[in-house]
Amino acid sequence: MFYNPMPAASTPTRAWVEAAVRLRAEPNLTLGGLMLHIEHPVGADDDDDAVIMTVDRFLRQHGAYPVSTVVNTIFPSALDRGDGIDALRERYMEVYKRRMCTPGEWGRYFERMVSWQDRKGGHIDQVAENIRMLKNAREGRFYENRYEIIISDPARDLRKALNRQCLSMIELKPERNGSLHMIALYRNHYYVQKTLGNLLGLGRLLEFIARESGFEVGTLTVNSTSARLDTEGWGKADVLSLVDDCAARLLRTAA
Repeated sequence: MFYNPMPAASTPTRAWVEAAVRLRAEPNLTLGGLMLHIEHPVGADDDDDAVIMTVDRFLRQHGAYPVSTVVNTIFPSALDRGDGIDALRERYMEVYKRRMCTPGEWGRYFERMVSWQDRKGGHIDQVAENIRMLKNAREGRFYENRYEIIISDPARDLRKALNRQCLSMIELKPERNGSLHMIALYRNHYYVQKTLGNLLGLGRLLEFIARESGFEVGTLTVNSTSARLDTEGWGKADVLSLVDDCAARLLRTAA
């Protein structure tokens, strides 16, 4: 079954915990079409922070990328100095070329967003173009259905069985009331290694685009057409314990 929507969650962290609990109940820890809807994509409280720290500690102890590294693949917050997308892109691409560009790899999410290869050998900044169009919508004729950021590239990715991107595309949906919503589609989602960081990164990307284009942050919807609690590198028992620990933290708060 490829339609498994979750109830709306208030924050990315709570959405992750609730979805992870649902995956935990599946015999193979896997679901298709797992859909999350997050009401406050940049919201967090002390309990959210505690869950993030728990997941981060688990990943570090097992030699995986920490949550912050995953977040930065989608939006490099540390490089954002409030001086716009052009300056952010220049700083990011300098760091990318120096530290992250590895021959044979598919790249990074943010790199594809701001430096997409066009047919003439140039590059397109999709984030900048969407910000420009959204500004125009605020100031002139309002369009609702023209704002997309593409990640998946058939020329580079279609025939790959391994070492390809999991995030396929992002849609931005403005409302006349001034809210800007985001919808993201993942062809595959590793809930332990990547999903929490992905949700946090998407929230920060939405916040940046909204700020730069004059909108308010709306909601975030994420459809993982394949989602699973990955056990490679740590084992099933460790994953179940991690999910239980994170869920218990939020359940104590609710009580």
